[in-house]
Amino acid sequence: MSISSIVRNPEPISPATALRYAALCVVGLALTWVAASLVPASHVQDAVALSDFTQLAHPRVDVLAKLMLALLDPPLYTLWAIALVGIALGRERPKVALAAALVLVLAPLSAEALKPLLAHPHAHVGYATVGAASWPSGHSTAAMTLALCAVLIAPRQARALVAACGCAFAIAVGFSLLVLAWHLPSDVFGGYLLAALWSSLAIAALALAERRWPSAAPRVQRSARVLPALASSLMVLLGVLLAVIAAFGILVGVSLAVRHRHLALFAVDHRALVVAAFGIATLAVLIASTLTAALRR
Repeated sequence: MSISSIVRNPEPISPATALRYAALCVVGLALTWVAASLVPASHVQDAVALSDFTQLAHPRVDVLAKLMLALLDPPLYTLWAIALVGIALGRERPKVALAAALVLVLAPLSAEALKPLLAHPHAHVGYATVGAASWPSGHSTAAMTLALCAVLIAPRQARALVAACGCAFAIAVGFSLLVLAWHLPSDVFGGYLLAALWSSLAIAALALAERRWPSAAPRVQRSARVLPALASSLMVLLGVLLAVIAAFGILVGVSLAVRHRHLALFAVDHRALVVAAFGIATLAVLIASTLTAALRR
């Protein structure tokens, strides 16, 4: 087999590899919950990080943060889900459409089901308080679920761009939750990992289904008519989304610069914020890049 044929037809991910990713997510979920609920030092640092994040609040920052979270309200989330499934069907990938539909439904539902089951009291620092039934964050789960399903559905050539945009969106949602004191950092970690778990299981199921029922080659003529329109619509949505995310980031930066002129000293005095922000961003990038790379195999 030539190198060019391997590039055009990369080896698909194996079900065992996808299940290993799912197992890692389960371990991550367990460790995150144990650290947040049973380890005193982590318990307190979680609350300290939340208190630090609330110091980034500003009227304009709050407006954009609420706008970011409003994009995940049930009606809009349903529209995003329908659009993603529709794109998969338009690309003549019914198995992917079914898998994405299940993940888009089951991930947020499982987050809501776990909250009362795993509720635990939180430490309070300053005026930032969060209810006991907050883990994992439903908004973080929804944001990462949309991002990963978009990667799953996107054409191979566009997956890196879609993954980058989706990852930026998930990170912005996580930071918005903390600035508004809706959730603790551990809640955001849990939401990301829960979305990754369901996505990994979906990829494993798709790999098994592909072995049992190989997909037929798509009809070129129909794809040639449908895909340009879908691609144009997707690029418009990504442009609007990135504009909102960029505006949110700029406002947070301006708010910091105006109220805390010595940013290095602010970072030193708010190390819990820096650690939490770095952890959230790193986990989001790791999840998105790992699953994107796996789909390119």
